[in-house]
Amino acid sequence: MSKLAIAIHDVRAHYGKGQQRVEALKGVSLDVQRGEIFGLLGPNGAGKTTLLSCIEGLHHPDTGAIVVASIDVLRDPQRARRKLGIQLQSAALIDGLTATELIEVYAALYEVYPSRSRILELLEQFALVDQAHRRAKQMSGGQQQRLALAIALSTDPEIVLLDEPTGSLDPAARREVWRMIRTLKNQGRTIVITTHGMDEAESLCGRVAILDEGRIVACDSPHRLIAAADVRPVLKATVELPLDALPPLPGALEMRYVGERLEIETANPEATLQALYTVAQQYGLHRCLASGHFSGIIQHSAAQTET
Repeated sequence: MSKLAIAIHDVRAHYGKGQQRVEALKGVSLDVQRGEIFGLLGPNGAGKTTLLSCIEGLHHPDTGAIVVASIDVLRDPQRARRKLGIQLQSAALIDGLTATELIEVYAALYEVYPSRSRILELLEQFALVDQAHRRAKQMSGGQQQRLALAIALSTDPEIVLLDEPTGSLDPAARREVWRMIRTLKNQGRTIVITTHGMDEAESLCGRVAILDEGRIVACDSPHRLIAAADVRPVLKATVELPLDALPPLPGALEMRYVGERLEIETANPEATLQALYTVAQQYGLHRCLASGHFSGIIQHSAAQTET
């Protein structure tokens, strides 16, 4: 059996026509090893979602080759897709169906019909047993993301593709989804995840490919990429806290306000974020962080003072 879960060679792809034509991928080549968590990192428009769509057989590239679990995606997309579990960027859950019904419906699209005991096992794995008969529209964002993961596993795939699975979650729900992704790896599955945040890549991924304008500009472990770039993670949050009264935050190197935005340079993003969330709770401001006023983690040069 090949050690490669996914092999991509010189893939070029576009969408749109005429003046609306966009060349989304410009000769992308990469390999994903079996059993690893591999990250695709880059800004909006970098080509991450287009690349996943090509791997899934949903978007036909102009040129190049894609092999998934030793199956040529371009020649046999249906067979290759059966090796994949897919969580899209938006959960795309049917609001009127319950968690149990959604697992049944999405699995049936792959001609897989899980038993009631298998469905219960999936719900247990993702802490959703109490949501089994609740409709998707009645669930929180974190519950919907966990359900999307359960659905992705309903066909027992070898490879799981996750397109920004934590993009809209608050810090606590985000860490819970991270824990579940690590569990999938421990089960022997291969994970490919797209993300905007180096903190997420650093926490989860063994290797990361950075995409920019349809090209891979770097591919290595997160620690090596950070060291090579000489950058520090920076937390950004629109939340008003008295800096002179704050206790030391683990990992925090410098805290400042840029206009109304709090920025924290940190050597340990996950620990700093968790401590920041705790402090915000003490001041009654945690809802600000949980409701989208936290813009995540960016990377900028240690010598840079503005972003």
